[in-house]
This record gives sequence, C-alpha cells and structure tokens, in this order.
Amino acid sequence: MDTKADTSGSQKPWALWVALAMLVFGAAPVLYVLFAASSKPEQNAGLMRFAQGEMQRLIILPDPPPLSSRTLRDAAGEETNLQAFQGEVMVVNLWATWCAPCVEEMPTLAALQHRFEGRLRVIPVSVDSEGQRAEAQASLARLTGGRLPFLIDMTRGVLFDAQAPGMPVTIIYDAGGREVARLAGGADWASDETAALLEAVLAGEAS
Repeated sequence: MDTKADTSGSQKPWALWVALAMLVFGAAPVLYVLFAASSKPEQNAGLMRFAQGEMQRLIILPDPPPLSSRTLRDAAGEETNLQAFQGEVMVVNLWATWCAPCVEEMPTLAALQHRFEGRLRVIPVSVDSEGQRAEAQASLARLTGGRLPFLIDMTRGVLFDAQAPGMPVTIIYDAGGREVARLAGGADWASDETAALLEAVLAGEAS
C-alpha cells in the first residue's frame, strides 16, 4: 500500500493567496515588474548596481518608449510638452491627487530638485481630471513648497505613452530625451541611493 502523503492539497491555500493578492493589488503592475526584472538588457546594465534600498525596484526596459510629445497644460493653462525640457536630465513623475503613494513621495521629489538644482529637472505630471485640476495644483504647491512646476494631462494619455503600469511611475531621461531607467511605485527620492544613481546618469554612464 502506498502511504506517500498527497501534498497537492497543501499547495492550494498558497495559490489562492497569490491569486487574491494579484486581484487586490492588480496583476498588471506585478507582472510588469516581474517581466522587466527578468529581461534586463546589457545596455545601461551598470545602472542596475544602484537597485538597492529606496531604488530596489529600479527597472531598465529593453526597449523603452520614446519621450512623450503629448500636449500638457502648465499652471497658467498654456500648452507645452515634455520635449520642451530636452537638453537636461529629467526625472518625470506621473502622479494624481487620489494616488496615496504619489502624494506621500512628492515632498521627497522636491527635496531631490533642491539637491540637484541647476543640474537636472524634476517634472511631475498630474493625470487628474478637469474637475480636480485646481486641487492638484494646490496640492503640488503645498507638498513641494512651490519648488516643482505644475503640469497636467487631463486625458491621461501620457500614461499610455510611457507604458506606465500604474502610479506612481518615475522615469529618468538623459539629456537627449532617452529613457535610461524607471521606478514603479513610491520611493524616498531624497535618499542617498537616489543621489548616487542620478550622479551616474549625469556623469554619462547611461549614454
């Protein structure tokens, strides 16, 4: 008589918890991070040494999308786009007032701008709706002490252009407007790990 225990049943609760976690937190961001982590390209691979601490979820896409040319509105309601900032290293943050991690990390992005003033540009882009525009503008000013510019895309098309799996997503572009790295989810952008990464980008390690 075969007395070997059947362990298949003991695996079902684990599988159920995984399924529930993906349902609650969203399968797309999870699969996105897992896929990106398993497909690190040789190009810019040196930057992955900074994927630790606050930057542990750093991602380098093998074929990143081009810098979005989608029309944005500034604080005065004037039209602009991200390509207007080419020529500088950019840290582009996609956020919304209803995204709790976005709001939580915003002061650290302001601190990052202060630390690298004159050397790079931190550019938050709100994807709030028309009805939330005034709230978004006031929130950004309050959270950053007015240090960061207000830009908004009420169509939310910039999320599709950037192939963002969710928010917040922060994308680092070199001075030529080429994406060199991104981080999905919130982080402390005032951390030493962040500073080390950006010093490497500014030194041309991503070129």
